[in-house]
Amino acid sequence: MFKTRRILSALLLAGLALTAACTRNVQDEDLSDPAVKARIEAQLRGLPDLDMRYVSVDVNSGTATISGIVSTREQQRTIDRVARRTRGVEQVLNNLLIQE
Repeated sequence: MFKTRRILSALLLAGLALTAACTRNVQDEDLSDPAVKARIEAQLRGLPDLDMRYVSVDVNSGTATISGIVSTREQQRTIDRVARRTRGVEQVLNNLLIQE
């Protein structure tokens, strides 16, 4: 019984040490306006069917402002959805116009 406790204690301490070592290396995500803007733009550039030539993104104090012209309502919704789901965005002002 004493030996089992000693083994369990050693395993518990090893697990705690491993957890502490792992969490020390994790850095907080940059939530500055330029970093949030860069994340939004990178995600949007990763969507092959999205034409971003006439779209601009600006972020100020967690508010993302998306402006410009897109071809379809679906593109407008996709851009809005990507911006809203980006960490660091608290609000989205969608000023996108749909070209007819």
